[in-house]
Amino acid sequence: MPYTNFLQFETVQYLELLDNIPYKYIKNMINEDAYEVEITDLECDRVAYCKTRFILTLSQYISQGTYSYSTFSIVKEYNNKSYIASLLLYLYEDDSDEEE
Repeated sequence: MPYTNFLQFETVQYLELLDNIPYKYIKNMINEDAYEVEITDLECDRVAYCKTRFILTLSQYISQGTYSYSTFSIVKEYNNKSYIASLLLYLYEDDSDEEE
């Protein structure tokens, strides 16, 4: 499924994507407006549950315009009737409307 490539900070907070990332990577990024992310649906072996992988790329300012990039893979499992499932439907971008 093609999802959006960017998430707003409020969405990242709600999904708890930064919770298990060490503070040294996120301390300078808390005030960013949007985060680059790759969202992929995964197979789930539980009935009525979904599993999604979020690959989050964070940049950290080093000095004199130099940045260091770190990539984190976060897997979330959630009930298919939950608010998270509804939110992911909202983030889904339908390409069928973009003909020519």
